[in-house]
Amino acid sequence: MSKSDPISKRDIQSYANGAFKPHGKIEFWTEGHVVRIEAQGPFNREAIQAVGLAMQELFAGTPPTCAFADILEIRRSIMISPEALEAFSLFLARMSINKSAPTAVAYVVAAEVEGRSLVLPLLAKLYAKHGRQFAAFETMAPAEAWVRERLSAAR
Repeated sequence: MSKSDPISKRDIQSYANGAFKPHGKIEFWTEGHVVRIEAQGPFNREAIQAVGLAMQELFAGTPPTCAFADILEIRRSIMISPEALEAFSLFLARMSINKSAPTAVAYVVAAEVEGRSLVLPLLAKLYAKHGRQFAAFETMAPAEAWVRERLSAAR
């Protein structure tokens, strides 16, 4: 990805191809070296699988040529089914194999978001297992600063 990437928003509903609909709303786009994601749960396995297909298309069109990061802003609920969590782990593993893993991942999840205290520790373990730098914040400004520091250190 380069700084001149056009903003092209994608929605996981366009990538749903199974018998069940994805639960949750997930949209993402690129801004320079950052993949921005806005999501609202709860999430099921089909939502995670749709994200995988969408990201595969994103990186096919703009393969990462340098360090990049993800900033995910979660609203309303971060609850995730056990099957979706397992699918997410597989997704992270595939990203590592395909060399499309972000340098750093920041979650912005306000205190009132359903499931925050339950799900964030599970996600932290998954990201650590797959060798990613991960941090969670309640507001956007510190998340953006943390990501900038990580990207600067990776260059």
